[in-house]
Amino acid sequence: MKESLKNTFNTGIRIVEVRVRNFRSLRSVDLSLDRLTLLIGPNNSGKTSFLEALFAAMGAGRRVLSSDDIYIKPNESSPPYNRSILIDVLIRPTDEDGCIRDSFPEGSYWLNLWRNGIALDDDDNDFMAFRTRLTWKHESGEYSIERQFLRVWVSDSSKIEDAEINSEAGTVSAKQLEPMALHFMDAKRDIDDDMRRQGSFWRRMTSDLGLSEDNIKSFEKILTEINEEIVEKSGILKHLKSVLGDLCNVMSGEREGIELAPVARKLRDLTKGIDVNFTTKGAQTFPLVRHGMGTRSMASILVFRAFMKWRSLMTEEDAVHPMLALEEPEAHLHPQAQRALFGQIREIPGQVIISSHSPYVVFHADFSELRHFQKKDADTLVTAIDIKDLQPDDLQKMKWKVLNTRGDMLFAKALVLFEGETEEQGFIHYAQEYWNKNPNELGINFIGVDGSDSYLPFLRLAKGLGLNYYIFSDADGDSLNDISKSLEKIGINNYKTCSNVIVLPDGKNYETYLLDEGYTDVIESVLNRYHSVVDYVNDYIIRMNDQKMKGGKPRNYTDDTDGGRKRALLDIMKSGKTTYAEAIAKEIVSIRDKDRKIPHKIKELFCQISVDTGMTTVSEEKNP
Repeated sequence: MKESLKNTFNTGIRIVEVRVRNFRSLRSVDLSLDRLTLLIGPNNSGKTSFLEALFAAMGAGRRVLSSDDIYIKPNESSPPYNRSILIDVLIRPTDEDGCIRDSFPEGSYWLNLWRNGIALDDDDNDFMAFRTRLTWKHESGEYSIERQFLRVWVSDSSKIEDAEINSEAGTVSAKQLEPMALHFMDAKRDIDDDMRRQGSFWRRMTSDLGLSEDNIKSFEKILTEINEEIVEKSGILKHLKSVLGDLCNVMSGEREGIELAPVARKLRDLTKGIDVNFTTKGAQTFPLVRHGMGTRSMASILVFRAFMKWRSLMTEEDAVHPMLALEEPEAHLHPQAQRALFGQIREIPGQVIISSHSPYVVFHADFSELRHFQKKDADTLVTAIDIKDLQPDDLQKMKWKVLNTRGDMLFAKALVLFEGETEEQGFIHYAQEYWNKNPNELGINFIGVDGSDSYLPFLRLAKGLGLNYYIFSDADGDSLNDISKSLEKIGINNYKTCSNVIVLPDGKNYETYLLDEGYTDVIESVLNRYHSVVDYVNDYIIRMNDQKMKGGKPRNYTDDTDGGRKRALLDIMKSGKTTYAEAIAKEIVSIRDKDRKIPHKIKELFCQISVDTGMTTVSEEKNP
């Protein structure tokens, strides 16, 4: 990277933490920020609210806070007057490599900008912090907004109200915030709107092309000559010019005639009509505004990047710390484009805060950049994963075994883990029967981890980000040993004390459990229908008896008291796990007897999920 470009990323400051109190669902949220921070989580979990809270505190063209933004408890119809919105922002100085440093250097632009607003922490390190407060004023009978410097950044955020205001520094002015003002690009961004809208990044860049006066005069002379030649060679334009010339006979005052300008004669007018043509290989050239929303949305982001890089490079005495809040950058883009997008976003200077629902975008972020949002009743909870004790190999497995193919689990309301694919296929139908809704509507993910020894990367990510996770496990020795080892590595020493770990009884696996629960007739019916025969199990016994099993031991079904049917049925189910799993589940939920529609251990799991997440069952919906 060129030195001049590298400097646009190192602005001398970084916003390191934001604390929000009583803003919509953000009753009490503390969020640390990196150079790039990725907000993830389900819809309506508070991601956009956080971006709007920060925009209200330090946005370019800040939105006005109102009583409608104040957090309301579930049993309240309106907020009490003594409840205030607080948005505290902490800023630290950085060195040339973008790392936090102890103090602002002598002569720093930021030192001169904030002056008495800069304070010292308990370790005598410089910081600047300010508070935006919306509070009720009894004297005026209305809410008012104040922005003030803080003298102290309290380490215990539960005591945020105790933070002392730096009254000597006065209020925080717009001039003191403008160099680091937050720009908010929502999901509706469109380069077509940007090119038309006054004050957009596109118009701000193209309004001054940086040409000298001599160049401007030279180009405008050429434009005049082009206009004259077009009019001269166009019979229609010559006719129009002749007729419009009669204006001189109607209007009072001296007139020198009429001039037609098919092309703008002034450069400042010409730039308003700048178009961008985009061509793919072997295709016709089209203006960018005639392409799809994905291309236009991405172009809008790239224009912002160009604007901020240019502004940073052109800055001489003044400094600038670009801040961008970017909502759903993946909007309208296909998966491969979403993957490529992240590299483009990383090139945006300053700090970037992204909210996303794309597992493809998440895959390309560092784990330290993730902030997970979820709702707990009326409140938003935010979690960041702690990776300081994890080895590079641990992170590699989390990325490639989980995020690469199962990244959608980060947006789930409940996550159910199994050893394999068999349960994953069947549980979708059991869940549909239990809740009378598709599990995707409920935000439930069923995931086979591909073996009992593969739980750990899923568990590390789920626990680290505060996801509601559950394990449904076979009860054979290897499975339980593997699960115990994995849980111990995330701090859980005894799975038997965990209500979110459901284990089948008496050493059974999934197949033996279904048979012992009395579903033999259902399973045999599925096999007969699948193979279009009258008695597939009997045919299997005749065909496979005395044949060698894995390990060389011959099969012997005929010595069993039931003629070998149970052992044969188990062998069929184990050899065709993924072949029959979904069909068996569909057949079970179609049973007339309501008590048999869902096996008891599976019902126990679903009941626990309902208790933890507040989901209602079919019976609860019918009998509220």
